[in-house]
Amino acid sequence: MFCKKYIVRCLAVLLATVTIVSCNRESKQVQEERPFVNDLLSKTASIVYEQEMYVPEEYFFFKSIDFASFVNQLKNKTIQKQVNAYLPFSDIVFSADDIQDKFVSDFHPEQITSMIFDEDWELDTAQFIMNKKVNSYSLVRSYVRQDAYRGEVQTKSIVARYDFSNSETQVQSKENYKLLAKDVAYEVSLVNADNPEFLENIQVKRLAKILVEKALCGNTQSYSFSFRDSLMVKAMEEVSASLGKEVTCYEEENMATGEMDTICVDKDIDLGEICGVAFIEDWYLNESTMEICKDVKGIAPVRVFYHDNGEDTQTQLVKSIPFVMYFKNHDKGK
Repeated sequence: MFCKKYIVRCLAVLLATVTIVSCNRESKQVQEERPFVNDLLSKTASIVYEQEMYVPEEYFFFKSIDFASFVNQLKNKTIQKQVNAYLPFSDIVFSADDIQDKFVSDFHPEQITSMIFDEDWELDTAQFIMNKKVNSYSLVRSYVRQDAYRGEVQTKSIVARYDFSNSETQVQSKENYKLLAKDVAYEVSLVNADNPEFLENIQVKRLAKILVEKALCGNTQSYSFSFRDSLMVKAMEEVSASLGKEVTCYEEENMATGEMDTICVDKDIDLGEICGVAFIEDWYLNESTMEICKDVKGIAPVRVFYHDNGEDTQTQLVKSIPFVMYFKNHDKGK
């Protein structure tokens, strides 16, 4: 009976987890000579996501830009027709009436709190460099409207879209750009039940696997995300533990001998718990076109899991950022 119980427990743990495959260790010479390869499978992996631009004070590890100033500058350039604003999800340029309606008559800057980004991502794990191309961004208005049946309803709507898909600007070419903010830090969720098409061009499980393997290979240093200024190094054991790897031991009576046996169950890392990624970036702005260019400096997985606090209460859903890694062209976050 003891053996049967033990085997059942082990099988349950094995079925609930994912085993991390071996690391791909390339020599420094190969990394330097190897051309850039996008390890997100296709030549580019496009993704759409909404980013809250005002960071709550309790989210001290995240950082945004001076969004109110940015919105005001964008509004003025739109009104003066120095940049083109497009109708949401279309290639139709705003008419004079559209501009009057959206940016003059019914413009509420305090209600514009987020942006929708449409980007192309490239990630080379051997060189460990990541590039982003902002194809477009949209201003999102969040407000409360009155509904005849439901009363006050929280509502979101897109004010306007700005397109840069034809721009070939690279982040390394900053002649026409000014620094908007350093160390902008934010989360991109890899789960979107409301808009699943936002994620249809990126392989979420593969991205999670790449990040975890890179951290566990030992050839890229991991740091604590909560203390970016001091860059506290995390040992390999800390990284594994923060990703959920643990050994749980408990006592159980041996029915054959009547003695108490110690049973230990090894819980491996579950890639299914990685539900997002966090970035640390420097943002640049072309003031003539209002194009945003992102210099990606660091990346971190976002883990969501159930935690048992040891009390006779229900397990608690926890969200954490286990570690952050800096890309090779930004050694130690500089």
